[in-house]
Amino acid sequence: MIRNGLIHLVLILAFASFQVNAKGKVKMVSSKKEIIDITASLSSGDTLFVEEGTYKDLNWVIRAQGTFRTPVVIKAKKGGKVKITGNSHVELRGSYIVFDGFLFCNGARDPKQWRSHGPGLIAIYGSFNRITNCKVDNFDQANSAYITTSLNEKGEVPLYCRIDHCSFTNKKTLDQVINLNNRIHQRSKESAPAMYHRIDHCYFNNPFKKSGNAGGGIRIGYYRNDVGRCVVDSNLFVSHNSEPEIITSKCRENFFYANTFVDCRGTLNFRHGDRQVMINNFFLTKNEKQGCGGAFIWGSEHLIACNYFQLGSLIKERGNAALYINPGAEDVEHALGFNLSIVNNMFVNNNGLAIHFEPLRARREAGCVKRNYTFALPYDLRIKGNIFYQDKFLNSPFFYTSQTPNQLGVFSENFFYGASTGFGTNPPGMTQRKMRLKKNKHGIYQRPKKFSYVLSKPMTIEGLDWDFSKLASEGIKGSPLNESEVGPKW
Repeated sequence: MIRNGLIHLVLILAFASFQVNAKGKVKMVSSKKEIIDITASLSSGDTLFVEEGTYKDLNWVIRAQGTFRTPVVIKAKKGGKVKITGNSHVELRGSYIVFDGFLFCNGARDPKQWRSHGPGLIAIYGSFNRITNCKVDNFDQANSAYITTSLNEKGEVPLYCRIDHCSFTNKKTLDQVINLNNRIHQRSKESAPAMYHRIDHCYFNNPFKKSGNAGGGIRIGYYRNDVGRCVVDSNLFVSHNSEPEIITSKCRENFFYANTFVDCRGTLNFRHGDRQVMINNFFLTKNEKQGCGGAFIWGSEHLIACNYFQLGSLIKERGNAALYINPGAEDVEHALGFNLSIVNNMFVNNNGLAIHFEPLRARREAGCVKRNYTFALPYDLRIKGNIFYQDKFLNSPFFYTSQTPNQLGVFSENFFYGASTGFGTNPPGMTQRKMRLKKNKHGIYQRPKKFSYVLSKPMTIEGLDWDFSKLASEGIKGSPLNESEVGPKW
């Protein structure tokens, strides 16, 4: 169950991770052998503290079973002072486990024993588990994710897990930092079930560019007909440059809220799966010498609202835009972007296009010809209440398309200033208005309240009790996150 926009269980786990449960036992360990032996004896409500030190070659399998009110807490006695190194890995095979405060560094796993899209350095097999206040830094040379939710031997999918207040830095190997999995066989035609995980208040930094793909920050699911219903909120990505897809959302009905991306050479991608939501995210550059990205949208029925794009340098290979809407065929891997609501966003001083409606067109057309698909350009777009503002870079229009506005969809209550739209004739819903937007103390331009569009059509996702229409109508809230607001508390 999710209430007030947060997984209800997560609130219980958040409380539990910082307190000793009065109904359980408190145990202390200070050696690798003690960790293995005592972990095997943990019961519901127990708390295990690990003394400061370096624990090398630790293969830590945790099978303890907590309960909703009495989770099992496994915690570094002093956050950040318990180092897990060498040929180590952790498996959470029980449920209602809180894993808190550990530092993973100086690893030495055998690369031949690990692979992309397999279990991670920390593999979560059970449901209702939480990883919090941990840091993983440039662990080793094995190609695997740092954290995965992984199906167990029975094919059961973990549910309702949380990864929060963690730091992930300098990952030089292939595979994403975090993979949330709900299937084993990528091409199975059966739809995989919803996961209901949450990733929040984490710090991601990876300046190393990798060859190929499978090296981004987060992957959710595998296939467009699967269901995710995961929430990714309040995370900070800084110079996450490892591959073009910083986040690749590969299943339906995920929600991305209040994340901040700074100087990232990549995009947030609705890669597979329809009916996804993206609200109140910030996409920024401080380094204008490096091409950076905003969001790339495949599929249909998405809500893209109240996001802030201010990118002083854009990705040339993708088309120099803040927001990309994919051309292609409907309901395929590289799916056409159509039937979208793009509402109350701000596009401010982007060094290129605000929206590209035909990115990578030649590649998409060639792919459709090869597979005998029907190629199409985006349509049925509802572009409403957005502000397009330019007073710095005067070398580009706001849009690129070969279509007319009517072919794209409906424009309503949008305002622009400082550059042309790129249309031969502007639609009625694109009004040129002289605006001098004011900045707040964080350098973010403020939106005039009178320019907001009220979203009347409700959008719901089963199991996520967020009022998406209300959030989309309220305009951009808050300011970009900084490093003091995310990551471990030690």
